[in-house]
Amino acid sequence: MAPALAAVGDSGPSSFCAVLWRVYIDEAGDRGISNLSSAHFVVSAVIVRDTRDGDVRDELAALRNAMGRKPGQVLHFQKFTHSQRIKASQDLAGSSIGAITSAILCKRGFDQPNPAGDLAYIANPDPMYLWAVRLMLERVSWFIRDHGGGTAIVTFAHVRRFQTQKLHDYRSALERGDTSIEWSAFAGHPFKIGSPDRVEMLQVADTAASALFRAVEPDEFGNVERRYLEELVPKIYRRGTSPITSYGLKVFPSSHCADGTPLAWLRTL
Repeated sequence: MAPALAAVGDSGPSSFCAVLWRVYIDEAGDRGISNLSSAHFVVSAVIVRDTRDGDVRDELAALRNAMGRKPGQVLHFQKFTHSQRIKASQDLAGSSIGAITSAILCKRGFDQPNPAGDLAYIANPDPMYLWAVRLMLERVSWFIRDHGGGTAIVTFAHVRRFQTQKLHDYRSALERGDTSIEWSAFAGHPFKIGSPDRVEMLQVADTAASALFRAVEPDEFGNVERRYLEELVPKIYRRGTSPITSYGLKVFPSSHCADGTPLAWLRTL
């Protein structure tokens, strides 16, 4: 059985593992499928080598200072001006994090019947979130495998109206099932749940998720801001010569980034 979930605050570097990673996961968009809901739901993971975690915290403090915020004040991408969003994306791209990997769920059509029935199932809020988490865990584990191995402490931002025990149960089910997740990357570490005011590194994950969301989700005038995502490209997980949409930007269903679709430009990054 997977270890129990834990609610956490910040903690410093650990030394119990030769290669330790810290992963911070946040989401953007809503989990509804009505005409008033967002067209996309995004989950992003920021992967940091444990020995660089303190450096990223210092970089976050420098960004906070540059924006005229008080020490320790929580940064919310949604509350930034356009120029501040560009600055936050640029700073994250030049930071000490290891990589960003994200899942983009394109929700239009989730409520339509299909032979397998999988889209109808994930049209429900909790299954939608958990499916995105599965896609995310796959890519986080592959990154760790590709970069020297080791294990990761994963901290999720709390999701409103989601019972965190379901995350524990889902992990247990996935570990018993047939997935592409390299479970050795998470061995010995329970998933943790936190909030940006208690785990400040979740503010970095907020920037990653929100920048991507604003790059793919049209505003009330039908416009998106691609630059937020384009600034982050240096840190998006890319494996060899594979398309960035295979590892760093997983679009589901994948047909939504095919030629001629609004998200086809993601494959050019």
